[in-house]
Amino acid sequence: MTLFRLSSAVRDDGDSVVARIRGGVVAVRPLLAGEYDALGAVFDGMSRASRYSRYLTGLGGMPASMARALADVDGSRHVAWLASVDGEPVGIGRWFRTAPETAELAFEVVDRHHERGIGTVLVDVLTTVAAVSGIQRLEATVLPTNEPSLRLLERVGLAFRAEDGLLEGSGRLRLLASPRVDRPAVARIALAAAIHPNEPCEPAAVGAQ
Repeated sequence: MTLFRLSSAVRDDGDSVVARIRGGVVAVRPLLAGEYDALGAVFDGMSRASRYSRYLTGLGGMPASMARALADVDGSRHVAWLASVDGEPVGIGRWFRTAPETAELAFEVVDRHHERGIGTVLVDVLTTVAAVSGIQRLEATVLPTNEPSLRLLERVGLAFRAEDGLLEGSGRLRLLASPRVDRPAVARIALAAAIHPNEPCEPAAVGAQ
């Protein structure tokens, strides 16, 4: 697994990493604990269908308990990165440690920025952080109809099996063959986030209730 090979299509931009996507660039950085505004902006930018595809349940709004769980990041047990285009939150990727060397991975992108490669950038970031955090295996649960996510997750080592109408994936972590981000910069920023996590605060309403 070649972690620190760079692509000419990426660059570091201080506290975030900037990568080229279709039609522009996207900036990615760690989501801060208690950063509910960004969480809500991404949620509000997703259609009902996209929310169902991501959360596997229909959601008109995000319950406060769910918002607290999604914003309770610490850079080690629960890692999340925010993608922004022109300062606007457009996607979030995250993983949760389910065992010392295993993490469950998930990501979402707002509808109007689909098919620009933002999900691929987020997955490259997440797997890079996982690799330098001691994660060796990944897990994910995906709808059978979510073919773009399935194809992307298969590229980072997951194999899927049908179970109760869903596809349950697991496999040994591997990085994307062609880096989409400045991986050394991602590792540096991730280490700082793990050492100095923010304390979560209480959420206001997230999304339309």
